[in-house]
Formats: sequence, structure tokens, C-alpha cells
Amino acid sequence: MSWIGEIPLPAMRLDVAGRVVEANRLAGKLLDRAAAELIGATLAELRAAAPQLPEPATTIPLADGSVALFAEGGLVKALQQQVYHLSRLASAGRLVAVVVHEINNALSGILGYAQFLLAQPVAVEARRDLARIHDEALRTARVAQNLLRFSRGGRGERAAVRVEELLARCVELKRRDLALRSIKLEVDVDGTLPPIEADEALLSQVIINLLTNAQQSISAVRDHGHVTVRARATRRRIVIDVSDDGPGIPDHLKERVFEPFFTSRSDGSGTGLGLTLCREILHDHGGEVRIVERVPPGATLRISLPAGTKQPAPPRPAPPPPEAELISGRRVVVVEDEPALREVLTRAFSGRGNHVITFEHGEDALPFLVNEQVDLIVSDIHRPGLDGMQLYDQLAKQRPALLRRIIFVTGDALGEETAAFLRRSRAETLRKPLKLDDLARAARRVVERVSNQGELFQVATPAVEEAAPPPVAPADAPARAAGREEAREAGAA
Repeated sequence: MSWIGEIPLPAMRLDVAGRVVEANRLAGKLLDRAAAELIGATLAELRAAAPQLPEPATTIPLADGSVALFAEGGLVKALQQQVYHLSRLASAGRLVAVVVHEINNALSGILGYAQFLLAQPVAVEARRDLARIHDEALRTARVAQNLLRFSRGGRGERAAVRVEELLARCVELKRRDLALRSIKLEVDVDGTLPPIEADEALLSQVIINLLTNAQQSISAVRDHGHVTVRARATRRRIVIDVSDDGPGIPDHLKERVFEPFFTSRSDGSGTGLGLTLCREILHDHGGEVRIVERVPPGATLRISLPAGTKQPAPPRPAPPPPEAELISGRRVVVVEDEPALREVLTRAFSGRGNHVITFEHGEDALPFLVNEQVDLIVSDIHRPGLDGMQLYDQLAKQRPALLRRIIFVTGDALGEETAAFLRRSRAETLRKPLKLDDLARAARRVVERVSNQGELFQVATPAVEEAAPPPVAPADAPARAAGREEAREAGAA
């Protein structure tokens, strides 16, 4: 059930022909039927079978049809805006998924090249710059992944978070940006705040967004100003105020600023989604954000969050993972349509006696995989034409022994279709942007697992050869076959 299920009235979404393509539970209850049973019928057909179905109280046109609401009274008018809001967010969510996938592809190339350079002897300053590029690319990937998770209504990882430490990190990120605009930043945070249960990355996005809004509000009217961040604890809540001495928010806009796609900036800049995202993130955490009166003029946005009960564990530095050992003497096939990432993957496996064969399209890779010896396959999941999921299904039919030799890379592990496929395949999976050490470890796991199992590596043969009677084998044939297979698994090309 999509956003139709969130409407608190009987509702049906109709296509351009007037047939039901989706209905919520309340619509089914209205007709004493399951909601799925309404799909495909017109309203006239439903009314003929169930005379108790009234005429829609309102029909709201959409780009691909309409939504029929069955209710009376002023509530319908209020819900019209909610339907538009949910529909637009659903469209934005689909766009976000595409954008995040493209961002992760680009970041994989950036990270890969940075890691190649960091592995070489370079000057100290250059190494510092490369490390910053690497770290900022990872931070961008985390932001993109959080946006994708939010657009799909997913819930991130929750843990005990120290509010004062979270605010300190956010303030540090924005301090230089504010200073360049002659905006003074004041921080007044109670150092004894109780922890909260939260997704730290998402809450950081909220704070950064409010600081950015404060900066833009001041810069719109003058070249200097003052921003204050305060945090305190009440009996059961944590309250965070972000205040600025800009022009403030007019009374007639105080409700609208939280609407999706609304922006008060006269130059048309901004997406109009910032405060909408903040409100939804906080609501998901059991909190809220609202505008409070401020004297002298300016704006204060107040965040309220429930205080958690768990004490965060003392921070412990994670031990560095062991350096990944590259596989050697193997035949590796890379199937990737992004040129930069394809080159990164090729360079990652080149050397040490490996032979790397690359393909841009799954259609070109499939005949080779079916008929040639391959030790490892690295394939992305989403690409034009025969994508990774379809390639997997074709190999399951034509050469199932290869299925255990696949590593999938994806920038969309949160998508329902992708997640269901990965659960079904149980294949090694790496999320974009790739870390080369993670890739090396995954390759080592795949190669060692298959070698330890002594899995026969059969190439598809014509049916006539399969039908021929087997020759009489000498007594030591099993030992010879085992020796040949061991040599093949060791990477004979």
C-alpha cells in the first residue's frame, strides 16, 4: 500500500480510464470487501454491486488519473491538500532514488581513484588533500543514503546519542561558513543533557539545515548577523533552539514554511523541502519542530525530542580492519555500465596474475560467462538492458555453478525490489560507493568459499554430447579429476 493507505477516509485511486488501481482499507470496509478486490472496476460497476457506495465527496485530479474520496463535510477540503502533498512526495521519492543511484556511481569513481593515489608514495600535503577528498566523498554518500531512506519512509539505525556532542559536530561544520559571512555563532548547551535514542546522521541533517536557513535569512537583508544555538532539558524532553537576528518569518507564512515545495526566497532558490524533511525526521523520532515568538525581531525554530533512558556506551576506537589481501591468478569478469567505475574495478583486480575481462552490457557478458572459465564475477545490479538481476536468473538456467562466484555492487540496497532479490540470491553484495578493501575481502571470501567446497565448474555442452555413453574410466580417475579441479580452482586461465 502506498500513500493512499495514509488517507484517513475511504479513498480510491483511479487511472485515466476511471478504473480503480489502488484502494485503501477504509474503502474496502465501506463495501464490505477486501481493498484488493476493488482493483480493476469502475465506480459505476462497484455501485451496481454495492448500492451503499455513495458518490465521491470529491475527486482530486492527478497527473496519471484521480483520487476519489468518500466523505462529507469540511474535512474533505483539508484532505485535498494532504493528497496533493503525498502525491508530490511520492514523485519526489522516485526521483530521489534515481539521483542517489547516480551520485553513488560518481562517488565510487572518486573514492576509487583517491584510494589508488593514497596507496602510492605522495607528498604529505597531497596525502592530506587526498584523505579529505576520500572522507568528504564518504560523507556525501551517507547524506545521499539518508535522503533515500527518508524518501522511502525507511527507518535508520537508532542508538543512544549525546546531544551536546552532536550539536558540537554540527556547529563545527557550519562555523567557518558563518564566519565568512560575518555571522557570529553563539552556543549555549547544557553539558548534563540526558541521551536520546536517535539516528544521529538524520538529526545532524536537521541541525545543519536549520543553521543554513538562519544564515540565508540573515544574508538576504545584510552582510552580518548573529545565530544562537541553545539546548536544555525539561522534565521529559530535550529542547533545542536555533535563533537568528534576521528579518523573521511573517505571521501569514508561519504555517506554510513547513509545506513541501514552498519557499519564501524571492530569488526562487531552494527546493522548498528543507523544513518539510526536518519536520518528518523529527516526527519519526517522536519529536517536533515549531516557530516560537522572538523579541527582538528574528526567528527561532524550536526542536523538541523525547529524552532517552539508555546511557550511551563509552566511545571505543574501532580496531583497524586487517589489510585485505588481493586474490591472484584468477579470471575476473566485470560487468558495469559506468566507465569510471568499470575502470576502478579493472584496476583493483589488475596485477598479481589476474586476468580481467570487462563488459559494459549484460547481453554481451552472458555468452562469455556461459561458455568460458571464470573465477569471479563483479556486476552492478541496475543498468540498461540485461541488468544484474536478469543476468543472475539467466545464469541460474544456463550455468548455475557460477551463481556462487558473483559479487553484486549496488547503490540501491534499500529498494524493495533490490532487497528482495538480494535475500533470494544470498549473493555477496557491496554497496556503492565502493571501498577497495571491502571489495578485496569480498573477492577473497568468494574465491576461498568455492575452492574449499571443491565445486565442479561445468561448462554447458550440447545435448548430443550429454547423451553419449560415458567412457570406461580407469581406477585412478577420481583422483585425477580431483587434481584437475584443484588446479582449475587455483586460477588456471
